[in-house]
Amino acid sequence: MKKTALIGFLCFFLPGLLYGQTVDERLAEVQKAINEDNLDSAIMLFDTHTNFYIIKSEYLNLSYFVPLAGFIANKQRDMQYGMDRVQYWLDFISEKSQDPRVLRQAHLESHRYFMFAGKIQMAYDANQRALDLTYQIPDHTPSEWAIIERNLGVLATQLNDFGLARSHTLKALEGFDTDPNTSSESRFNILNDLGVSYWYASIWDSAEYYWKEGIAYLDQMENNPTNQLYRKAMIEGNLAAVYDVKGKLDESVKMVKSSIANSKAFADQATDDPKRDRAMLSIFYSSMNLGITYKSMGNYLQALQIHEHTLKEKEKYFPAGHPEITESLIMVGQVHNYLMNYDEAKKFLFRAIDDLYATEEKFPLRLADIYYTLALIAEGENEIDAAKEYYKTALKYFQQTNKESLDFVFLGFLGHAADFFSLHGEHDMAKQLSNMGYEYTKKTNGIKSLPGFHQVINKSRVSYNLGSYASARSEAEEGMGILTHLLESVTNLTDSVRIEYEKPMAYLLKWKSDYKMTKERSVFYLESMLKELRQGIKLLEKRKAMLSDSEDLGVLLSQNQELINFVKQIELELYEKTGDEKYLDQLIATHESSVYTKIRAQLNQQRQVRFSGVPESIIEAESMIKDELGYILSEGGDMEEFMEVSSKWENHLKMLKSNYPSYYQSRYGDIEEGELVFPKERQIVRYLFVGEDLKAIVINKGNKKLYSLNFNPELVEKLPSLWHDQTALGAVTYQLYQQLWHPFDDNLNDSRVLIIPDGMLFNLSFDLLTDREIKTYEEFLMYSLLAKHDISYQYSLWLGFTKSSNDISDTYVAFAPGFLDRMKENYLKSIQDTLSLDKPYLSLLPQPFTINLANKAAKTFGGNIFAFEESTAKTFREKAAKNKIIHIGTHAESNNISPVFSKLIFAKNNDPLEEDNALYAYQIYNTDMQSNLTLLTACETGKPVYQPGEGMISLSHAFQYAGSESLLTSLWKVDEKSSMEITDYFLEFLAEGMAKDKALKEAKLKYLSTATGRTLSPQYWAGLVLLGDVEPISGLVKGYNWILLTLGITVFLTFLFLIYRIKFR
Repeated sequence: MKKTALIGFLCFFLPGLLYGQTVDERLAEVQKAINEDNLDSAIMLFDTHTNFYIIKSEYLNLSYFVPLAGFIANKQRDMQYGMDRVQYWLDFISEKSQDPRVLRQAHLESHRYFMFAGKIQMAYDANQRALDLTYQIPDHTPSEWAIIERNLGVLATQLNDFGLARSHTLKALEGFDTDPNTSSESRFNILNDLGVSYWYASIWDSAEYYWKEGIAYLDQMENNPTNQLYRKAMIEGNLAAVYDVKGKLDESVKMVKSSIANSKAFADQATDDPKRDRAMLSIFYSSMNLGITYKSMGNYLQALQIHEHTLKEKEKYFPAGHPEITESLIMVGQVHNYLMNYDEAKKFLFRAIDDLYATEEKFPLRLADIYYTLALIAEGENEIDAAKEYYKTALKYFQQTNKESLDFVFLGFLGHAADFFSLHGEHDMAKQLSNMGYEYTKKTNGIKSLPGFHQVINKSRVSYNLGSYASARSEAEEGMGILTHLLESVTNLTDSVRIEYEKPMAYLLKWKSDYKMTKERSVFYLESMLKELRQGIKLLEKRKAMLSDSEDLGVLLSQNQELINFVKQIELELYEKTGDEKYLDQLIATHESSVYTKIRAQLNQQRQVRFSGVPESIIEAESMIKDELGYILSEGGDMEEFMEVSSKWENHLKMLKSNYPSYYQSRYGDIEEGELVFPKERQIVRYLFVGEDLKAIVINKGNKKLYSLNFNPELVEKLPSLWHDQTALGAVTYQLYQQLWHPFDDNLNDSRVLIIPDGMLFNLSFDLLTDREIKTYEEFLMYSLLAKHDISYQYSLWLGFTKSSNDISDTYVAFAPGFLDRMKENYLKSIQDTLSLDKPYLSLLPQPFTINLANKAAKTFGGNIFAFEESTAKTFREKAAKNKIIHIGTHAESNNISPVFSKLIFAKNNDPLEEDNALYAYQIYNTDMQSNLTLLTACETGKPVYQPGEGMISLSHAFQYAGSESLLTSLWKVDEKSSMEITDYFLEFLAEGMAKDKALKEAKLKYLSTATGRTLSPQYWAGLVLLGDVEPISGLVKGYNWILLTLGITVFLTFLFLIYRIKFR
């Protein structure tokens, strides 16, 4: 991630000091006609002005027209014709003049068109020729060759030759420093160059410093559009990249948007300025950086929208096959891969490959990147043979790019590819790849180094996957020996802490290998193993708190889950060996901890998250301490500094625990087995996977019992395809009952059951399980778990931070945007910038039944409704709190890929200050939602088979922290009409004083007794589920009683009136 941002450079094309006003005006006339697509005028002006300079033999002034010949020819025919015309004018000027200054300028100018055409190598060669000619000018100045060295540095960067780029940049700096007449523009560019140099050295603070200095220096320069718009936009785009890698994502987004606005303003004003092309590039780069920022946040849908828009704009501006288009094709494809839209990803990536193969220049790094992504896609699709070929092709291109040295991207690729081949039986290939990284690191850093440790651990993993457990253990122990050696030789505490953080994977591989080799495993042996593995988990937990990038966190979470899965396996084995319940408690605590590990890691990723009830100053102070610790651990610092910041962190945690216990417990509290208290009045079924094996822990009257279940996950995956095949559906619902419920059915004596699913069981509504094979939908009324039990759900057993909402006086509030067609039409009319167009909003289905129910419920309970344009995210944040029932009658998305970006979608209100009409899960934490119940019935789940339940867990945790005791939501996209019918019945039963779980059960049964035909299918009713507290809502019938009272008084008065009329008739 840290090198994927696109850094802006400022190239020199038309040094104004070399020509007078007349040539400026004439060039501007031609440039303006080209930009306005006035081709006839452009040709006429070009011919007039070039003939003028030819007649006067002013070949230096003529040289400035060379790129314009290319732009005109491109408009006339195509890009190649433009190349031909540029070459024609270069040849013409070379024939007419031997003056090195004239020839220098002609080659410099030609590179403008070569860059536009995407011919980076030709642009580099043109600058190299101009540089050679500069040295032939007797009175040349250092600035004249320094300008070209800068251009060469920019172009070398675009050719992925960073060493060469740095060499050119340093040479340019030398030239500018030695020339007393260096212009202010050149001095500004020195600051930009220094920032770029530090960027590619990964020294973010120094890059930020020089780019900020650059912006400050612009204020000292002439106040014109070039300085205040064009150059400022370029630096703002660069600063956005720094803020991105430093985790300041809000700042990054603001800076990118400012960069885009300034670039657009310049492009609109400068129709006759040759820098307009570069301004357009700056817009594209900033848009791509905005997409990259959203990607690093984990907001992949937003990133995709940005990258797709940028691609379309580039396709309007550049010809087909241009490298800029190719770059965007790759980015769109890679984001589709993150979203697991594999077919779409391949479509864009294959287009990029075709474009790259059609170019004269080869871009091996881009091709390596594409084939690496295709390999990951093939893995995701379980196309193993295809993945092997893609990995091998990616390796070929990586090797072309990294002939002498291996960068961290290539080393990462080698590790992942070796892991893949070892898992799929390719012994020799796996060994070859792991040895490649090992031998290179041995030669450069030495094996007794952190890079060496990583390569040794890679070898250990490969050996383990290949079944060579003795080698794997030996290599893991070698890795631990390297860390011990490094700890003995370090001179400061920060290095020792960084080294400590590397231990967990060595622990894991050592013990997994040893476990495989040990046939007789004593309790003492397993206990010893467990002690060291738990230490590894604690180290990973500390390290996660300092990371914010989604990819870094993804890697760490994967390691954490691998450790936790093995720990659960050991705890289960200890329980089965001894029957000691403490091991079962440990197993439960480990599993519950893993649920919160994911939630907390996702929240750490969102640095802009705020929490209700915790002052913003506290959150800001917390972020600053984390930043300090993270910087010290990544960049280095002395022991005194580390101890000081560590002490600040510990004191901060103590303060949170004392003053903000709910917040502390939610984000940092440890889950110990002794803290898990199971209420004796509740029946609880806690499902959990240990590896691929499913277990159920049934808790009844405080007693716990473990059941091993013979579960076939394909049955859950098949359900959506069987909704309308009654016989096949009945067979599967019975099989699921047999596998998931029958083993302990006799031990569940009460009707009320709390179910806590795990993994793909979050996609299953247990209501539809049947204790026999049924043939018709109607039989669900008699033989399903819905008929037998009042079922509710939770995502965790650890509920110590639930808020009490007993003092709520208001009964009901509804937010129902409705998403009518006229609302979408009004939104379209208000859009000024297509980059901001929210296409998914335009495709949202109207919700008329939701509007009707919200109106009815508001009247019944005496509540409020915010409908249509009034139902905005801002209104929700301000008005939702302190209602017994909060009805969110809007579309929502439960996001399994990026759970914190699960969201509620509200109306657009055309307010420029209210940019986003979505409220994300991470924003709900800072929304007061104190209530007894939240209704969210139109919730869709994206990618239900990937990390199932993650989106629901994230939303539920956010609602619970924000103060909502329970949540009625949907597991899948439910028909609006049927879900509103069930919700209507549900509210009626609640008004009668019924418990929430009982009310939902009765509402579904009532629906089933009245529905007909296909709407009896579980697709229409089973998806609605209740999470959280199940007790009745006291005082809810106030509005309902008021209506009855009013009705009664009306009837009574009518009766009196009739008697009066009869009496006096």
